[in-house]
Formats: sequence, structure tokens, C-alpha cells
Amino acid sequence: RSIRQYSDLDLFFGKKNSVVKYNLDTHESLWVADLPHGQTPKAIAQYEDFLLVIHQNWAGTKNISCLSERSGNLLWRYRYDFLCGWNIYFQPIFIGKDLIFKSGAVDFTKLCCETGRIIYKKSIKQKKLFSFEKFEIIYVGETLIAFSNKEIRKIDIASGQSEIDHELTKKFNVNGVTAYLGNGVSFVSSISSLNQQLEDEAAASTTAPAG
Repeated sequence: RSIRQYSDLDLFFGKKNSVVKYNLDTHESLWVADLPHGQTPKAIAQYEDFLLVIHQNWAGTKNISCLSERSGNLLWRYRYDFLCGWNIYFQPIFIGKDLIFKSGAVDFTKLCCETGRIIYKKSIKQKKLFSFEKFEIIYVGETLIAFSNKEIRKIDIASGQSEIDHELTKKFNVNGVTAYLGNGVSFVSSISSLNQQLEDEAAASTTAPAG
């Protein structure tokens, strides 16, 4: 049978072990997607037909699943810590049928939304010993930009190669930037990333030994 198209009255609920697509007009569940046993959704973001779900179990083990918004079928799934390094929060930038995200202090990854294939993993620049420099990435127009407190670099989306932009570095003071927003990142994705961070920090504070 034909797959039903998205409606403004469709919404998504995440609960332990599943994600449900529900229609407010018909009061029907359109599909139910199963998650690994014991996993609870923590964040949901949609881009075109792709539904990204971050979910974790009671022990804190996280996964990232991509579902088809229309059918609920699983397109791909990864362990969170496989895609993102320590203290890095998944905040995807959607470009066409691909997504790009920061995966380390100076690293980023390009992944195909449809298949989950990792197209490349790249370093923005070679990390020096005892260097604490870290980069953020932002998509503006059709340009992917990486910036640290010291410099601004342009990234070739097709190859992942980057080079410093001396003019932008000279004209824009990015030292001390604490928040940013460009194209390709939904507001929900950005806030979901922040909520994950706040939740992790709260959990860490409750388990930390008293001083």
C-alpha cells in the first residue's frame, strides 16, 4: 500500500523501548518503531524524511538511531561514543542527504543519512602535543566554516579538506564565542544537544563524592 505523507497534525512520542508516530486528527498511531530493550529516547529531531533519535539505557549507554519519518523503518544506528568523542555532543548539520557533525575537539565526520555510511572522518588541523585548541563548525550559505579562539578555517564539503581563511580570521573576533547558529541546524537539534549536556552534568554531580 502507499505510504502516507507527513501531516501538520502528526507528532512523535518517545518512551521506553519505542518511538511512536501519532496523528491528532485521526487519533491513530501511524507506526511504532522499536528501540533496543531498556533504551529511552532523550532527544528527537527531524530533517526531511529522516528522524534522528538519541536514546540511552539506565547505565547511560547512548545510541543514535535514524528512522524513516514516513514508515518508521530503521535506516541506521550507531553507538553514541563511536560517533562522538568524550565530552562531544551530537549536533548534526544537514546538507542535502548527508549530515556533518563535530566528532572530536578538532575532528568532524560526514555521514549519509539514507544509508548511515560514513563518507569521511577528518581533522580540521593537526593537533599539537599539549594543545587544548578546539573547533566548532557552522554552515553559512553553501560554506562550511570551522572556528577556534585563534582562527577561522573553510572546509571543502566534498573532500573534508580545510584551510585557514586569513581574511575572516583578521576581520572577525571569535575569541570567547559561547553560542552560534548557522544554516542546516534546526533549533530543536541545538536545544536537544544542550539538554543532553545539562542532563549529563546533573547526573555527574549527583554521583560525585562529597568533598
